[in-house]
Amino acid sequence: MRSKTKKSLAAGIALALASLALRAQKGPARPLRYRIEVAGSSVRWELPASFRPIRGIVPLFHGFVEADPLPSGAWDVRSRIVVPAAGMRTGSLIRDRTLREKVLETERFPEIVFELRRFTGDLSSFRPGETFSVQVAGDLTVHGKTAPVQLPVDVSVFPKAVVIRGSFPVHWKKYGLQDPSFPVVARVKEPMQVDFRLRAVPVE
Repeated sequence: MRSKTKKSLAAGIALALASLALRAQKGPARPLRYRIEVAGSSVRWELPASFRPIRGIVPLFHGFVEADPLPSGAWDVRSRIVVPAAGMRTGSLIRDRTLREKVLETERFPEIVFELRRFTGDLSSFRPGETFSVQVAGDLTVHGKTAPVQLPVDVSVFPKAVVIRGSFPVHWKKYGLQDPSFPVVARVKEPMQVDFRLRAVPVE
């Protein structure tokens, strides 16, 4: 009888340990809090044009990514990213001034904002050394106008940071922007393509 009891107890302990190990492999069941840093990040865009593409960078931005586990096993994920519109750079002072004053009208509309509305993905692989893909959808506000965007995102987890990569098209006419063509130099077309690599670090 004692032998059977010992075997049953050992089996129970082994099962409990296996369950804990499986949970650890599935990733953290704890809230995640990250802030996006400019250092180690890059946001670039390219606008098709008649002569050659116009390329630009976004040197300044800030934002966060937060996630809370739900009883169902899903995650409630939130994110907001803000870009100072006047910070856009194309490598031409004249062109940059045109973008600020006539196209983006940055004095009236100083910020470009992305707000996450829907997240589709599995965070069970959220642990250092893993890379996985998710789908995100949200609202992009430019020039005071908001339009939906949807895109796949690749997430790479490191011990002290997370790197988020993706790209998406921006149809500038949706946002009521003045035609950003530059007479004689270039006639631009839609859409503008945005490529980003965001480095996020844990919030202590």
